[in-house]
Amino acid sequence: MDKGYIVPETALKKLRTAKGLGQTVYIYGATGYGKTELVKQYLSKRRYRYISCAEDAAGLPELAEAAQSAGKEKEAQARTVVVVDDMHLLKNTQGRRAVFSLVKSRDIWLILICRSPIPTWLMPPYVSEGFLVITEDDLRLKEKEIAAYMGSQGLNITEEELAFVAERSQGNAYTVRHTALKMLEGRRPGPELAQEITEAFAAYLENYVMVQWDSDLLEFLMQVSVTDEFTLPLAEMVTGNRHAPELLERAMETGNFLSCRDGIYRLRPQLIRALRRRAAKEYGPQERADHAYNAGLYYEMQGQIMFALAMFEQCGKKERIRELLIRNARLNTGNGHYFELRRYYLQMEEKELEDCPVLMVGMSMLCSLLLQEESEYWYRKLEQFAAIAKGGQKREAVSRLACLDIALPHRGERGHGRDYEENAHPDL
Repeated sequence: MDKGYIVPETALKKLRTAKGLGQTVYIYGATGYGKTELVKQYLSKRRYRYISCAEDAAGLPELAEAAQSAGKEKEAQARTVVVVDDMHLLKNTQGRRAVFSLVKSRDIWLILICRSPIPTWLMPPYVSEGFLVITEDDLRLKEKEIAAYMGSQGLNITEEELAFVAERSQGNAYTVRHTALKMLEGRRPGPELAQEITEAFAAYLENYVMVQWDSDLLEFLMQVSVTDEFTLPLAEMVTGNRHAPELLERAMETGNFLSCRDGIYRLRPQLIRALRRRAAKEYGPQERADHAYNAGLYYEMQGQIMFALAMFEQCGKKERIRELLIRNARLNTGNGHYFELRRYYLQMEEKELEDCPVLMVGMSMLCSLLLQEESEYWYRKLEQFAAIAKGGQKREAVSRLACLDIALPHRGERGHGRDYEENAHPDL
């Protein structure tokens, strides 16, 4: 192996074990975890056949047929090493059948490299033949291995910097190497450098990884990336795509960038960044706003007010934000989520608040929670509104004043609201 290459020890041990047993190896992990490099370094002094499904998938059937013919003619003295890379791009049935044949061949030691865990179509040979699986966690560089790599590059790194690089890179070899290159330029690990590398990695994903995906899958993921996580119903609401279940299944098999737990799908932060970069180029402002608006409507229907507000803010729907704040303030005065929603209440202009008794109640409650004197200011504003209002608006204002008398801690010592309520009823 090259002197500058630091191998992930856990992955190397598994690879050696599989070699001794002649067992098919399945290696998977997201972009940048060094899957292909591990195999190339390990086989650097051996002869082997390498096929990339991104470039030469057509060679798989030919190779499988040749292996069958060789097996019939004579028993091989030494297994032929075959590496099939970029398995996530293998879509055609003929190529997949060729992989099945290679798995069963006793004359071949097969190494399969993919970005996703074992896909559904490969499960039958996995169960019947038994693969040794090298996971992303096995490929992840640990602090000791990162330190060794930095040392091989002639770099000194403090324990604090080492811990920072390990935590921020998540052991991703691409990120670690990029950090080392920047350190060779005189930079030091820290938040600023980490942000720069994150942006560069997002650009790499956008320009070299995502371009390999089917256009319908890329379009779907760009649309759902408006949220950090989503359910199947939310994905359907945002995209309006009735094929969402199928697309999510394909996404799971395309790369180890999408996880699902308890029905909630989560994209990796690096990919979200790349998808949003791409979406900003592919879609106009109105299209992007529509996706956020659809997400906001879904959250609103589900009663997830904080998420709904974030989406409506993102798409610039101020009227929807106002409606949600009014709805929140119309709850039992003591049950409104005023503190959690404080940013949205405080962003509203005073004129908007003065026109709505319910919003004035919300502001009075919020200011009280924040221990601000403006609580009484909004109470007085509501009193003034009630004095000149008519009909239903007057009844609502008087009712809200009575609620504030009970809910506001400092109101119990004053009784202004109760006196006003008694004087106000004759005017209803």
